Amino acid sequence: MIARHTLTYVGSRAVAAALNMASLAVFTRLAPVDTFGTYLFILSWAIVLYGATCQWPKFAFFALYDEARAPEQIGTLVRILAGLLGLTALATAAAAIFGFVEARFAAAVIAATAGTTIFEGILEIARTRLAAETVAMSVVSRGALVLGLGSMALAYEGDARDLVLAVGLANALAAIPAGLSVWPLVRRGRGSMPEARRLLAYGWPLVLSFGIAALAQTIDRLIIGKTVGTEDLGSYGAIGDFLRQSFVVFGESIALSMISIAKRDARDGGMEAARPVLRDAARALTLIGAFGAVFFLTFDEAIVSILLGPSYRDSAMAVAPFLIAASICMMFRAYYFGQVIYFTGSSTLDAIASTVLLVATGGLSLLLIPQQGVKGAAIALAAGQALACLVYIFGANGRIRMPLPVLDIALITACALGAYAAIASLDLLIGGTMPALLALKAIVIGLAAAGAAWHFNIIGLAESIMRRARRTT
Repeated sequence: MIARHTLTYVGSRAVAAALNMASLAVFTRLAPVDTFGTYLFILSWAIVLYGATCQWPKFAFFALYDEARAPEQIGTLVRILAGLLGLTALATAAAAIFGFVEARFAAAVIAATAGTTIFEGILEIARTRLAAETVAMSVVSRGALVLGLGSMALAYEGDARDLVLAVGLANALAAIPAGLSVWPLVRRGRGSMPEARRLLAYGWPLVLSFGIAALAQTIDRLIIGKTVGTEDLGSYGAIGDFLRQSFVVFGESIALSMISIAKRDARDGGMEAARPVLRDAARALTLIGAFGAVFFLTFDEAIVSILLGPSYRDSAMAVAPFLIAASICMMFRAYYFGQVIYFTGSSTLDAIASTVLLVATGGLSLLLIPQQGVKGAAIALAAGQALACLVYIFGANGRIRMPLPVLDIALITACALGAYAAIASLDLLIGGTMPALLALKAIVIGLAAAGAAWHFNIIGLAESIMRRARRTT
C-alpha cells in the first residue's frame, strides 16, 4: 500500500507540477513583472487570511479522525469550515466598506481564500480516508484549471485581480473529483457539538500558530511589495514559487501517503508501530532534498531561461541558491518534522516553531532587504525555515518525536555531493553547454539518485520490484 499510494501521489503531483510550471511560464510572459508582483502580493494576503482562519480545522480533523465516527466528524468539519469562511468574507467585506482596503482587492482576497478552503478541506477528508486516486485527480485538475482559467484572465484583461479570481475558481472546481468520492459521508454527516468541541480543543492553538506561520511564510514578500516594489517581487516570487512547488510536489506526496499510513499504524499500535514508516519518510525526503538541490544548482540557468520571461531572469538567478535552501528546509519543516503534532495530541510545538519562523524571517527581512534587496529576503527566508526545523528537532521531548535516521541521511547526502563533484569534474574536463554534456549531467544525477533509492529501499520500491521479479521467475 505504501508504494502504491506514494507513487499515486507522486505521479499526480508531478503532473500538477508540470502544469504549474507551464502556468508560471505562461503567466510571466503574458503579465508584466509589476502585474505578476501584484498578483503575488494579493495571494500573500490571502494565504495569511486562510492560515489565520480556515486552515486549522482540517489538521484537527486528520489528527482526531476515527472511522467509527466518520459521518459526524466529516459533517462537523464541513460546517465549521463553512462558518469560518462566511465570517472571514464578512470581515474582509467590512474592511472594504470602511475604506481600509480597495473593494476589488478585498474581493480577490476573499475569492482566493474561499477557493483554497474548499479545495484543501475536501482533499483532507479524502486523504484521511486513503482515497488516493480521487485526491490525485483533484490535484491534476487544479493544475489544468489554473493554467486554463488564469491564461484566459490575463489574455482578456491582463489585470492581477482577475488572475487571482480565476485561480480561486480553479481551486473550487478542482475539488469536485475528491468531493464526489466522499459525498455520501458528507451528505449523511450531521454536525455534532461534542465533535466540534473535540476539534476546537485540539485545534485552537493552531489558530494562532497557522496564522503566524502563514504570515512568516509571506512576510518577506509583503515587505518587498511595500518597500522595494511589486516589480522586484514579481521576479523574486516567480523563482521562489517554482522552487517551492518543485519540492512541495514530493514533500506533500510523502505526507499524504506515508504520514497518513504512519498515523493509522500509530492509532493501532502506538508510536513504535509508526516508526518504521516515519524513518522511511525521512529517508525519502532526504533523497528529494539532496538530489533536488544538485539538480537545480546544475541546471538553474537553463531552467530560469525556459520557465521565466527575459525580464525576470537576472533577479531570479541572484536569489536561486538561497531559495533552494529555503525550499528544502520548508519541505522538511512542513511535511516531516511539523507532522509530529498528529502523534503528540498537542499542537503547542507547532505554535512555537511558527513564532520562531516569523520572528527570524521578519526580523532578518527588515534588516537585510534595505541593504541587499531581494537577495536579503531570500537569506532571511532560508534562515527562518532552518531555525523552525531546529525547534521541532530539539523541542520535542519524551517518546513521541519524529525519528531521525542520522547515518542514512548523511550517506544519502554524501551520494548527492558525490554526484555534484562528478558534474563539476565534467565541467572542468569538457566545459560548455552543449546538449550532450547537459544530458550526461542529468544521467549522472539520475543514476546516483536511483542507486541511493535502491540501496535504502525508499518507499519500499526495491523490495516491491524484487518481489515481483521473483514471482515472474
